Amino acid sequence: MSLVDVKNSPVSGQTGSGPRADYPLITVAIPTYNRSALVKGCVESALAQTYRNIEVMVSDNASPDDTVAVLRSISDKRVRVLTSTENVGAIANHAKCLREAKGDYLVLVSDDNVLDSKFLEKCARLIRQEPGLPIVLAGYDNLVMDEFYKDERRVVPAILSKKLTTGIWDGVDVLREYFHGKISADSLSVVVRTDLLRRYDRYSDEYPVSPDKATWIPAMLEGRVGLINECCATYMVHGSSLSSRMSADDRLKDFCKMMDEVSAIAVQKFPDPAKQREVKALSLRYLAYQAMVTLVLYRREGAGAGAAIRKFWNWRGMLKECSVTDYLATARLRSVGRILLPMPLFRMAMALGFDNLKR
Repeated sequence: MSLVDVKNSPVSGQTGSGPRADYPLITVAIPTYNRSALVKGCVESALAQTYRNIEVMVSDNASPDDTVAVLRSISDKRVRVLTSTENVGAIANHAKCLREAKGDYLVLVSDDNVLDSKFLEKCARLIRQEPGLPIVLAGYDNLVMDEFYKDERRVVPAILSKKLTTGIWDGVDVLREYFHGKISADSLSVVVRTDLLRRYDRYSDEYPVSPDKATWIPAMLEGRVGLINECCATYMVHGSSLSSRMSADDRLKDFCKMMDEVSAIAVQKFPDPAKQREVKALSLRYLAYQAMVTLVLYRREGAGAGAAIRKFWNWRGMLKECSVTDYLATARLRSVGRILLPMPLFRMAMALGFDNLKR
């Protein structure tokens, strides 16, 4: 396997003789709004990290509840609380986290998510092995709340690679697994060099639904990528999640735009036309995968199977470059079931363990 050299971009933790002794400083950035009942648990999971060289930066977006008071009650010098006099919106609050982070590396964690205590230690181990490593990915579980019944809790386990082990890989190797839906990773389980996140910052109105992925995915094209092939975080899925308030059409438009950008970056990064074509093909496969995920979310919001099928038909213009093979390569039985089965039948299938089937 051929490996790509790390790009010669400035890394604040490095000196002429190598990385400094306390490298890397990792910022855990937690944008929050009106979540006094949840944010403390998120902050405590960050402070419980076995890796100690961190700052936990919480940016409150003018919460009307007692979120700030809860945060002020946490006595730990590693915690830094940013406040706002007015609500600037979720996307602008994320952008503020990027601007204000002091760390060499940054992980953006929603205020209702939880980190495994050894997550950052595992990331730092790979980063110190190869200083300047652009990005480290890990898997995460989904904790689904109140999906069918009140007070229901269900865990959808992390998707982990069957091909790649924990270690440092060529970025396209990891991108291939991720874009095939064979690794579950997102901003809460991804540690990225802060300078790269700022370079690729898409936290703006340009990406109303998925600015996080549009910001960190391009870092996978910067050279080598660290992979922790384990579950390192838990993502809470519930009705008050920001993504649940976005339309299916807007979500798919974001991913179409994002995949166009990824393909364009590949043209800039890779002189080999074959590699450029491979990234383009992977992008189309990922777009097909996200179309299926979007339909699942559409059904979860209450749409019927017929409405989901009509929605997919209406998307044919946006998805015209995706092939049948793209859908077959990334389809999961549970996703197809969520889209096509009547809800009572799907609930029965869930009770029988259908949702734990990977393919």
